[in-house]
Amino acid sequence: MSNQTFEFEPERLEEFIERYLELDRHSQRPSGVFSILPGPREEKYQHMLKYLLDPQKPHGFNDTLLEAFFECIGFHEYNLSGQHIEIDDEVWTADEGSSGRIDLIISGGNALVDHPRWAVFLELKVGADEGQQQTTSYANTEAWDVSWFESDTLSLERLEETKYIYVKREAADEPDDDTGTFESVSWADIVGHFEKVSQQSMFDFPNRSVIQLTDFIQALKTTENMDSSIDEGELNERLNLYFEYKDLIQEVQQANSQFETDFEDLSTYLRDNWEHKLRDKYDFEGSGWQTSVSSNPKWQKIRPRYWAQDPLDQSSTIELFYRHSPTTECLREQTLRFRLRLPPARNVHTQHGDSTSFNELFTEKCTEKIKYAAEAIDADETRLGSASALILKEYDLDPDNLIGSYFSRLDTAVAEFCGSQTELPIIINDIFEETYREVFGKQPVGEFHGPLTEFE
Repeated sequence: MSNQTFEFEPERLEEFIERYLELDRHSQRPSGVFSILPGPREEKYQHMLKYLLDPQKPHGFNDTLLEAFFECIGFHEYNLSGQHIEIDDEVWTADEGSSGRIDLIISGGNALVDHPRWAVFLELKVGADEGQQQTTSYANTEAWDVSWFESDTLSLERLEETKYIYVKREAADEPDDDTGTFESVSWADIVGHFEKVSQQSMFDFPNRSVIQLTDFIQALKTTENMDSSIDEGELNERLNLYFEYKDLIQEVQQANSQFETDFEDLSTYLRDNWEHKLRDKYDFEGSGWQTSVSSNPKWQKIRPRYWAQDPLDQSSTIELFYRHSPTTECLREQTLRFRLRLPPARNVHTQHGDSTSFNELFTEKCTEKIKYAAEAIDADETRLGSASALILKEYDLDPDNLIGSYFSRLDTAVAEFCGSQTELPIIINDIFEETYREVFGKQPVGEFHGPLTEFE
């Protein structure tokens, strides 16, 4: 670490800051990306809004911005994190003889059913006026071309809740909707709710995503001619603090850059070597189990081969498996998370004919039968009544030996979830076979050989 120190005369520092602020008032700020990219602002805002509101996108906000947006428009939908969300743009009407196309549709509900439970319809305007009878036509539309797993139509009569929003500049005209269905919300309203998130997100969300959100907010402010003047006192304090600790800040930035690389290297090493460590101890072939190493550290899998069934002969397996994830996020938190997972969005899991879906029946039976087995391994979380992570347990890693402790904790997790010392594999397989027979009317192919055993 550098021993160089910085000494400033207070009078000169105050003079510098004052002159900087004076120059800043008269200088042109760097243009935001939304003013640089070609194309109409409405289209750029539409794409950015779709990206930021989608909990499945890699921005790291999860459903925080979607919740803020719903609060802004007065749409009260709880437990968004437990629902499946789809966001579609440029959506055509599915009504016969109709050719309208709305900007965005946000739909959500239970991934185990074949249709969304609710939907929000958004028409976005920045500079252009509303087309003739545009919102009236959308309000009267009965079906839209929206994909929901195997379904490609969103039907209004099957929705429990709907909301129609016309997003406009604050000074623009209200929507010309004869039905009175559309409610107007200004970009300025959205700015207010998004700013609450951005002001609290410096350390909660990825830095790059915060910058993208801030740039979007600034673009919306420009659209609305909103005042965004500098708080001189606040900036004064920040710059004073920067100069006081400039050497330390630079060293920390360099160290953090190296730490980022170190955690990426560690994640890659664990991803590439965990399988070999387990196979040295456990007889996967003799036990009829398999491992699956993914290039994405999030999806490292272990399961009996017997659970990889293809009941519909469509090369789409049940996908019931145990999972661990040596991601940089988990390693920073010094935690190994091991879970039993049943993905909710595969075509073999949806309803077939008059029978219930595989997921729905499987999770129902899990709720009845796995509770005590989960308690026996001291699971941290159980969601037996819903697909995805059915059972989750977290194991603390040793910060002085992340690599060794990860392999050691993984060994413990495999023993507790998959080995012969636990009842879980037997109970889960009984539920698996019972559910399979009831849903698909036949026995699974092959044989379950029991828990994962160690070499003698």
